[in-house]
Amino acid sequence: MKFILDHWALILLSALTILLVMLIVDTSWPVAYVYVVSTPAGATVSDYDEFVWTTPARIPVQFDGLAIVVSHPDRVPVDTVLLPEMSDKPVLISLPYRFPVEISSDPSGASVILDGSFIGQTPLNVSIDNPGLHYMNLTLEDLIVIEDSVSLVTNTAYSFHYILPRLHPSGMILVPPEAGRTGDILLSYLIARYEVTNSEFCEYLRILEPAPAIDTTNRWGRTDTLEDMFPSDYPLFFYIDSYGEWAIQDGLENLPVAGLTCRAAQEYCAWLTSLDTSGITFRLPTEIEWQTAALAGGRGPWPWGSVQPDGSFLNLSDASEGMLCRHPSIDDGFSYSAPVGSFPANNWGLYDMAGNVWEYCRSVQADSPFVAMGGSWLSSMEDCRCDARMYPDTSLGYPFVGFRIAATIGLQE
Repeated sequence: MKFILDHWALILLSALTILLVMLIVDTSWPVAYVYVVSTPAGATVSDYDEFVWTTPARIPVQFDGLAIVVSHPDRVPVDTVLLPEMSDKPVLISLPYRFPVEISSDPSGASVILDGSFIGQTPLNVSIDNPGLHYMNLTLEDLIVIEDSVSLVTNTAYSFHYILPRLHPSGMILVPPEAGRTGDILLSYLIARYEVTNSEFCEYLRILEPAPAIDTTNRWGRTDTLEDMFPSDYPLFFYIDSYGEWAIQDGLENLPVAGLTCRAAQEYCAWLTSLDTSGITFRLPTEIEWQTAALAGGRGPWPWGSVQPDGSFLNLSDASEGMLCRHPSIDDGFSYSAPVGSFPANNWGLYDMAGNVWEYCRSVQADSPFVAMGGSWLSSMEDCRCDARMYPDTSLGYPFVGFRIAATIGLQE
C-alpha cells in the first residue's frame, strides 16, 4: 500500500500510456462521422452489432467501414456500407416503394400466382417490392383461370377484386356479369362446357319417337320427324336398332350432333327446360354470351390467346380433312368432327370453342336472328377466331354446324 501511495503518479502515467496505445491500435474506434439522410425521413439504421439510429443521423464509422441496413415500414430495406471518406457530405439513401396489394375474389378461395409464384388464396394481402407491370392469374376449383396484368406505379395501396366464373351444380359454367370484357353482359348466365353430342340428342329422339317407323318415301329411310329436324342431304349417324329404338352408330356417340336446323336445336333446349325443376331455362347462347365465354377473360383472337393454332389446339380443315384441306401443313388427326373434349379447354374449362362444329347462337342483329360461331372441322383458322361469324340458312342443316346450350337462371346468382 505504501508503494502505491509513494508511486501513484508513475502508476497513473503508465495506465494512461497503456490506454492510449490500446486506442491507437483498436480499429473499431470511430475515425469519422457520416451524416446519413433518407427518403423518406425517419428510417431506421442498424448495424450488425444491433446499434440503431433514426435518420437523419450522424453515424460513427471505423477504418474498415460500417455495414448498415436502412429500413422503413412502407419501403423496401436497403443494405449498404458507410466508409470514412463519406464524411465530407451527407449520404442520401432512397428506399424503394413497397406496394401493399389486396387481392380478393367472388367466390373466395381462388389460388393466386403472381409473376410465376404461388402467393396464396383469396382473400389475401401481399407486399410487392417492385414497381411496374406484374402478371397474375387466379385459379378456382382447378378449372377457372383469370389472367390479368397489373401496373404498380405510385406508393399507394392497391386493391384488386375479381368476379370469377365458376362451376355450377348443373355441370355448366356460371358466367357472372363482370367476367366478360365486352361490357354487354347484363345478367349471369350458364353455358355448357361441351357441344351437344349425338348421344345426348339421341335421348331426345327416343322421347319424340319411342317407336320410330322407317318411311320409305324419305331419304335413307328417315322418319318424318328426323327428316324435319335434319333436312340436310347426307346420311346421319342415327338408326333404328333391333329393339325398335333410335340408336347411334358405334364409336360416334361423343361426336357433336350436326346437320340439324336451328329450330331443332331450340326445341331440344325447350325439352331440357321441361325436365328441369330448379328454375333453369335452357336456350341457345347469344353471340355476345358465346364470344365472352370463348375469350374466357382473354383478348383472343382464339380461345387460348394469340398463338397461331396447330393440330394440338383444335379440329379444323387440315391435312386429315380431304374436301378442302385449307391448312395442309397442319394435322389434327380428324377427317371429320372430333369427339367433344378432344382438345384442351380454354381458361374457363369450355371445350371446342374453336373448330369442330360451328355453333348456333342468337344474333344481336335484327335482320339476322341467328348466327353460327366458332368455326368447324371444315374451316380455316381465321374462321375459328372468337369473333368469326357465319350466317347460315337456319331452315337447312349443315354437317359442320351444331350447338351448345346456354341457360338463364330463374334466381340470378
